[in-house]
Amino acid sequence: MKRYWKILTVSLVTIIVLGAFYIQSSLAAETVEIEFEKVSGDESLVDNLVMNADYVVEDIHLTLLISNEETVNLSNQSLFQQLTRLNLEASSQRLIGEYKHFMRGKNRFPNSFYEDEDLLVYADIDDRGINGSFKNASFTIDVLDKKSEESTAMELDLPKKGSYAWVNIADIQIVDTKLKVSAWASPIDGGEDLVVYTIDLPGKKITNEEVVYSAPKIKNGWSEFRILTDYYSSQAEKYLLIKAAAYEHSNDSGDGAEIGEPKELANDFIVYDIGTNKKEKIDVPDEVIGFIDNSSIVDSTVYIPVQTENEIEIIQYDIETQKWDKKQTFAVEQSKDAEDAPFVKLQDGKIYIVSATDEGHTLLIGDLQTGETLYEGNLKVKNQKTEQKDYQLYIFEIE
Repeated sequence: MKRYWKILTVSLVTIIVLGAFYIQSSLAAETVEIEFEKVSGDESLVDNLVMNADYVVEDIHLTLLISNEETVNLSNQSLFQQLTRLNLEASSQRLIGEYKHFMRGKNRFPNSFYEDEDLLVYADIDDRGINGSFKNASFTIDVLDKKSEESTAMELDLPKKGSYAWVNIADIQIVDTKLKVSAWASPIDGGEDLVVYTIDLPGKKITNEEVVYSAPKIKNGWSEFRILTDYYSSQAEKYLLIKAAAYEHSNDSGDGAEIGEPKELANDFIVYDIGTNKKEKIDVPDEVIGFIDNSSIVDSTVYIPVQTENEIEIIQYDIETQKWDKKQTFAVEQSKDAEDAPFVKLQDGKIYIVSATDEGHTLLIGDLQTGETLYEGNLKVKNQKTEQKDYQLYIFEIE
């Protein structure tokens, strides 16, 4: 009997290995190139643009990294290449190219970096906790002076670290020579906090720890919050936008089984001023609530893209006057047969719209403040093996 089990095991392993080989071979044979074709506007706006997309046609499914220089088929890379390439966001790749020595040994998450004309700052949390208790966790901070090319590294113990199960950095900013680190933190007894640490860089010490927001504990439900910030930007930001929600389970049937949709107890939107540590709640119109996840803050204005059938309407909220302000509108051409709504991304004061049309896919880049269309173009799909017409291109991120 053991002999038969050995034969069966060897056979299964052989099938798996051969199957993986032929799948990899078929993906290798499929080479897809996607190019940016300018129609009007400033072509330099796509020079450093990187798109993550899925290309699907018949039984072929490829994951692509699209830039103006090349189209990388991530499905056709070794495991090592996939892991390294996928974790190198476009912003981090630029930093590596310009500050190779400083970037050595650091993680590649954009929210761990801050950059201005004079400084490049890195912050991370070194978790050496015991059984997840975070008892030995500390900040690892490195500051590069761009002019002198000298860097200053420091390691600071995390305050109250024994009270948290974990802490993750959400955003870092420099405010008046002080480093402000905003972080998600999970208390040992449950829940989730938004904690802001103030670090005196010249003095190499943490001067303040403040819980800006705590998700409420719901007896028969749950609560959550998200920080809606430009994840890929390392530039200065004055505000953070926080989306907080709480839900309660509907009445059960008596035997503990939940029925029906959960009841929404709260759906709040909060603006937090990083410099002053002040926060305010925004009253958001009903027609805007479903789109606020895609919002962006530029200076003191919150921009929210609201999608209608033939256009993207940019609703604006002025934080300083606490008023909903003027609107900008971008026309969108969308095929009636398109399975998904246009992909929309607000980033660095611009709006990026990718639409599926009857002729293919279009890319529009607009200015959020003026409503001006800065670039219009097409995404031209070139299949070097065969000309495929009935393909689908799903954009899921723009960096």
